[in-house]
Amino acid sequence: MNSKCLGRAVISMMILIGGSAFADEPPAMDQAAAKVAVQVCSNCHGPGGHSTSPVFPRLAGQQELYLAAQMKAFRSKTRGDPEAHNYMWGMATLLDDPMIAALAKYFSAQPPSPGTPGDPALIEKGRMLYQNGDPKAGIAACAGCHGPNAAGVAIFPRLAGQHAEYIVRQLEVIQRQLRVSPIMHGIIKDLSPSQMQAVAQYLQAQ
Repeated sequence: MNSKCLGRAVISMMILIGGSAFADEPPAMDQAAAKVAVQVCSNCHGPGGHSTSPVFPRLAGQQELYLAAQMKAFRSKTRGDPEAHNYMWGMATLLDDPMIAALAKYFSAQPPSPGTPGDPALIEKGRMLYQNGDPKAGIAACAGCHGPNAAGVAIFPRLAGQHAEYIVRQLEVIQRQLRVSPIMHGIIKDLSPSQMQAVAQYLQAQ
């Protein structure tokens, strides 16, 4: 989305949020969040959070607590990876806590995107790494936090069905500490590019 389109989206969001500011009942806020999701968020993340571009993550079926935490990090500018700066800092400035909670609830309730088939050998390599880690390299199993089916647990995000390219990019920015993630920094510090690709292809296929 270019800066002109982003500006229009920001204005649209301001109108929507402003129009629903008086609504303090959960159903009304849920309706306002659904409008924001459809009329603003879908421009990048796709209808119902089913993004088709690997630049933008799939939000459908994502963990509610994780979504809320990330929106608050965008709003406070504490998530500083380049994509966060370019796309989300300005958008999240307009979100108050009730709208963040309602948007997180909306996207977490959407049916997750289906997996995308890929190279079976690479997917199997990724599966082994995800489920068992690499003890010799000191890499813990991803399943320990993200769940055996990569559906996520509470604050730990859903990874199943996510764009492989997006997953690799996030692993890279976390590894380079462009995105603050204290738990992940230690776990993936020695993860190689080929391992990133394998686990990302496995997750995209789930």
